[in-house]
Amino acid sequence: MTAGQPFFTVPVARPGAPSQRRRSQALISQALAFQARGDMGQMEMLLRQVLALDPAEADALQLLGLAAKARGDLTEAEALMRQSLAVNNRQPHVNFNLGNLLKDTGRPADALPFYERAVTQKPDYAEAHTNRAEALVALAEREETREGRTLRLEGSLPLFRRALRLNPDHVPARVGMAEALSMLGRFAEAETLLRDGLARRPGDVFLTNNLGLILRHQQKFEEAAPHLRAAVRNAPDRWQTWLNLGNTLLALGEMEEAIHCLKQVVVLDPANFFAQDNLNKALWETGQHELLMNSYEWAKQRLPDDPDLLEMTAEAYTLYSRYAEAEANLDAAAALRPDSPAQPRLRTTLRLRQNRAAEAMEIARAGLAASPGDTRLLSQMAESALRADRPADALAAARRLGALQPDNQFAVAYEATALRLLDDPAAGWLYDYDTFVRQVDLAPPRGYTRLDAFHADLLAALEAQHVATHEPIEQTLRHGTQTRENLFTRVGAAPAIQALRDSIMAAARAYVDDLPEDDGHPYLRRRGQKLEWSGSWSAQLRDQGYHTDHIHPEGWISGCYYARLPDVVADADSKQGWITFGAVAMGSGPTRPWERAIQPRPGLLVLFPSYMWHGTIPFHGPQLRTTVAFDLAGRP
Repeated sequence: MTAGQPFFTVPVARPGAPSQRRRSQALISQALAFQARGDMGQMEMLLRQVLALDPAEADALQLLGLAAKARGDLTEAEALMRQSLAVNNRQPHVNFNLGNLLKDTGRPADALPFYERAVTQKPDYAEAHTNRAEALVALAEREETREGRTLRLEGSLPLFRRALRLNPDHVPARVGMAEALSMLGRFAEAETLLRDGLARRPGDVFLTNNLGLILRHQQKFEEAAPHLRAAVRNAPDRWQTWLNLGNTLLALGEMEEAIHCLKQVVVLDPANFFAQDNLNKALWETGQHELLMNSYEWAKQRLPDDPDLLEMTAEAYTLYSRYAEAEANLDAAAALRPDSPAQPRLRTTLRLRQNRAAEAMEIARAGLAASPGDTRLLSQMAESALRADRPADALAAARRLGALQPDNQFAVAYEATALRLLDDPAAGWLYDYDTFVRQVDLAPPRGYTRLDAFHADLLAALEAQHVATHEPIEQTLRHGTQTRENLFTRVGAAPAIQALRDSIMAAARAYVDDLPEDDGHPYLRRRGQKLEWSGSWSAQLRDQGYHTDHIHPEGWISGCYYARLPDVVADADSKQGWITFGAVAMGSGPTRPWERAIQPRPGLLVLFPSYMWHGTIPFHGPQLRTTVAFDLAGRP
């Protein structure tokens, strides 16, 4: 949160008639009076009269710069502020305002020197200390390495602390510091900081909203919701509060109220990607399919020539398999912005969904010619080449992707698939089922003597979170439901879920310890890394349910635990409901059968590399198949 500071500087002595200088100051005073009344036109007219008398009048230049910024002419605003500083660089408020303009237009690195000058010239300038810290946080978000990101965030904290020492009630400093702490994973400190702020400023909407957000990040959803409801009551015109509340309610399974909140976001901010995406996914999962995409079309009526909105709409139409509408929106966006970097990615996705792999491959190739380091396009290039039966091209793209992102799970999956299609035995080095796929029968956790008693408690806890009526549109399960959020890291998770979490982590650590050492292998080279949950959820399949073949891009090690199974899994001939590994079945193009199948049983844990293709054979019958799946990431 930044604001302009339209106060005067110390005037620089310049030659000129005293009467002329007095005339200039009088005009500036009148201009400020018009500004206070909101008459910006009269203010600008008077300030231009000042510049006619003295083109180097620093105050007139900087005030005109603020006026230009207020009416949206950011180029003129920047030029006028720079002119003012060229006349007199010792204007802390102008250095501050120019820094704000640069930061707010996506140039935080350019903003930093101006904030530094502002605090050098005015050491007690709390707002400048705060915004200097905010610029470092913005730069942290752009860092490609974890180390660089941490360094920027850590550097921002002393600046926020300095601002709060100067003014403990400065809300932007408290909110900004809490955000930096949360990005560092220091949620408890962020929570304490915001609670201390609310003790000083009860009911402040920014502190209240951000406290709710920090609680949500910690998956304290029940605790977060009242704070976010209060923020909505106090600031019903802020889309941020509605979005945070809506997402929290989705996590709590309060779907209809969540849908209402997300609709409010769209009303206030029609092109909001997160609101539009989550709203339509919630409509899908609750079976309200007749309402799908209405919010996008409503938004387009309000913002008819917005290429970002058109591309977002096209992406959503592709997701919901409405390909003609997706194409039309992409064409409309391209007419407005022909050189959009999103166009090749979106069109490649569309062609792949249409099973037009050769066309997808050529679109991806053209996009990579312009942006050779675009990792998403490289991934699409590899997939397109596989589906176009061009495994050599797929192998080259997959290896380029792996060189740029060594932990990219799709890079290894596509490389292994290409090698298999090329009949290269190196595919078995990557997909070594005997070494990498591990079955572990977990004993009942502490407090239970029988597995069925444990499963009864576990299933009761899981059922409370299976609130949807339809599978998630973007996930791989068919004919079933999936829980939201991270089961294992949620604060206050049911005791049975916590017990399963601990049992799985112990088994995963033993599995890693038993893996062979090989620093040249994309899976084994991470053997010494610390295990962290990157995702955990429950999937529940009903009659005809199955999982399409997929990988887990957010993990290093993935796994599945079987809590409830239909009787048909006992049939070793049909293998209904069994988990399979290694099938090549990407929707179009060449196929290969699965290479390993495992018969599930209650209490079985299966561990495997996240990059390994796996799926489920459909089953038929009235009983449910309930599992808990997860991804473990490796951290150095």
